[in-house]
Formats: sequence, C-alpha cells, structure tokens
Amino acid sequence: MVGTWFSSSRSARVLRGVVMTTSTRSTDHVEASDPDHNTTHLTQLVESHLGLADHLARRYRGRGVDRDDLDQVARLALVKAARSYRPERGAFAPYASATVQGELKKHFRDHAWSVRPPRRLQDLQAAITAADDEHGVLDDAALAEHLGVPSADVREARAASGCYSADSLDRPFAGSELTLGDTLPHDEGGYEHAEEWASVRTVCRELSADDRDLIGMRFFQDRTQQDIADELGISQMQVSRRLRSVLERIRSGAGLPAVA
Repeated sequence: MVGTWFSSSRSARVLRGVVMTTSTRSTDHVEASDPDHNTTHLTQLVESHLGLADHLARRYRGRGVDRDDLDQVARLALVKAARSYRPERGAFAPYASATVQGELKKHFRDHAWSVRPPRRLQDLQAAITAADDEHGVLDDAALAEHLGVPSADVREARAASGCYSADSLDRPFAGSELTLGDTLPHDEGGYEHAEEWASVRTVCRELSADDRDLIGMRFFQDRTQQDIADELGISQMQVSRRLRSVLERIRSGAGLPAVA
C-alpha cells in the first residue's frame, strides 16, 4: 500500500506541498506574475476538482488494486493536469478527466498485473470496462458487436481479468475442507513407476533361473559383486559383466531408456 494522501485532516497542507514541490521541477503553465498567487491558484483548482478525481478512481475499484493507491494516483494526476492546463484548451474538467483516466490506466498497465497478459488484451479489457460502465454488463456477443471485435477476443479479455490479483492456493474451496491448491491437477509419479515395474516384471519372467538369481542377490539381498562372485566361484569382473548384460536386456524388453 502506498498510503492515504489528502486525508480530511491534512488535505490542504499536503496538497499545497505537492503543488509547490512539483511546480519547482518544471515550467508552470498557469499564467501568474506572483509565485504565491500562482501556487494558490493551482491549489484552489485542484481542491475544487478532488471530487472528480475520486469519482474516476472509484470506477477502477475491485480490480485488485488497493483503494488508497487508486485515490493517490488519481489525485496526483489531477495535480499534473492543473500544472499543465492552459485556458485555451477549453474547460478544465474534461481536460483533467482525460489526464486522470490516462494515469489510472497506465498504473494498471505498469503495476497492477500479477500475471501480465498481452497488450491487446489489456487494451480490450479497458474498452470492455468502459462499455460496461456506459451500457451495463452486456453478453459476449453484444459486447463484441459494440466494440467491433470477435466474441472469442471478448471472452479471452474477460478471462484475463483475474490476472490483476492471484488467488491464494490456501483459499478454502467451495466451502469444503479442501483448499484451492488441493483441487489443482498434478503429476503423480507413482502411476508411471507402477507401469514401468509391470513391464520390468514381465521381462524378468523370461530370464533364465541363473539370471534371476543374480538379480535377486544383487538388488534384493543387496549383496556386493565380490560376495556374489565368491559364492558363484567366478571373478568380480565376470559378475559385473553379467549384471550389465542382464540389465540391458531388461531395459530393452521393457522399453526403458538405456543408461549412458
């Protein structure tokens, strides 16, 4: 959270500080020969339009961005609009509205996405929001016709609305004792292991009795190659070669990858 600006108890002091600070950083377009008069004019202009900034910020609530952050972005944008405004541009309110909405959209685009979708979906989602505010919530077909885009794009953009804030995997699922994470599919390595073992067991049944005894002593009784060699009356090297040969036949027969 960035924090709450312009609270009722200190709005005038903070606002005046913001105006004075920002005014020293670039050229002030409000015509006034007296700097104090200029600052007072800017402060009055912004204060008289705070309701407009708050109204525009409210339109963006409920999309994963903290309310205080939205209010701050909107009000700082209002200061920006007041500083750059010139009377020949027309009435201040429409000019300020465009500036505030542009800053709010930029904030969402740059900072609000937990998962960032393609830019075309971001822009389309903003258009959908504006259409919903103007006409009420339309179905996908009517909205697509209104915006002049395919219905599939509207569905994709609406699905991307959840990208603003991710759900916690620890959130309870449908009022049960399960969490959202419990319901997600995941790979179960045990099934693959069972399939491989079934294939290996079939191949092992086709081995000679001597080869099965050799496998049993080495891998089930966990005996060393030298111990096996002493019992069979052969060298440890011969045991190693026989084991390698048997294991290669098992892998080949079970369709398992060879060991490099």
